[in-house]
Amino acid sequence: MEILDYEDSLETYLGDLGGRKITIVSAFASGTEALIDQMIENDNQLDILVGTISSLTSPDFIEHCLNEANPALQLTVDFRSQASVNWKLYLVEPDTVILGSANLTQVGVSLVRDTATVITDAALYDAYLARVQALKAVDGVMPCVASQAFEDALDVYRQSHRRMQAGLARTAEYLDSEGWLGDDINQSIPLFIWYSDHSEQSEEEAREHLKASSDGVAWDDVREFFTYECAEGALPYEEGDVVLTARCNGSHIGFYTFDRILYRDGTYYIYSYRKKRYTQPFRLDGDKELLKESIPSWYEDGRTEINRADILRILP
Repeated sequence: MEILDYEDSLETYLGDLGGRKITIVSAFASGTEALIDQMIENDNQLDILVGTISSLTSPDFIEHCLNEANPALQLTVDFRSQASVNWKLYLVEPDTVILGSANLTQVGVSLVRDTATVITDAALYDAYLARVQALKAVDGVMPCVASQAFEDALDVYRQSHRRMQAGLARTAEYLDSEGWLGDDINQSIPLFIWYSDHSEQSEEEAREHLKASSDGVAWDDVREFFTYECAEGALPYEEGDVVLTARCNGSHIGFYTFDRILYRDGTYYIYSYRKKRYTQPFRLDGDKELLKESIPSWYEDGRTEINRADILRILP
């Protein structure tokens, strides 16, 4: 038996394996696409099953595996939400069982806060492998393949995941981006990038629309407002979302709560109210200059959210 830790991590252990069949069952997965690719490059056969408890498995991870289209990688998704699998199990053929608290996430496999024990026991390996195969036969557990049924399930899950992440951004506050990244349930933040300042006409329209609404909030109580042109029902934000906003040149970066959203004639009017204390997932402080460099490209790409990979790429 061997205990892995931060200095001799699960990520290192898995990354060093070659020519093996590796079976992984994890409650959720995110940010480990590079590790998956490395294990495939090392001539391993991967059989991965991930759960969807609290919609925490990243759709980006699922789509990466789907797009990989490599016979060396098989992914199965347990779409049963809160009833889905909560295991943290790693099996290495022919007789290695790794148990612990580490999910298949960037933070989990680093073992910076989790633990994992390596057990060599052929009987235990066979028993767990049989349980994994039985789990795959349960209704709601689906192989990740290019089929209409899987695409439909994934589309529903994407929306659930986005709502969950938006909810976390509303309530979870960290001292800095490092703290936010340190908790692997945090995977994305809504993003709104605008092009130009408001005209006098658009400001007057926003004022009149708010006045005519049933909110009862006076214009003087509006901290800021934004406009977004799209078809009704196509707005990628909801009332209450905490959103990272910026002008397309990288200026005016800040977190705003979208307190009130009104739709009028092809335009959404989005209002953020004045408060004694403004919610933000993490303090921006010195990160604004680093974010500024990426804002123009995000605007060109039409991005409406940023994820862990974005933040890891641009922040130290």
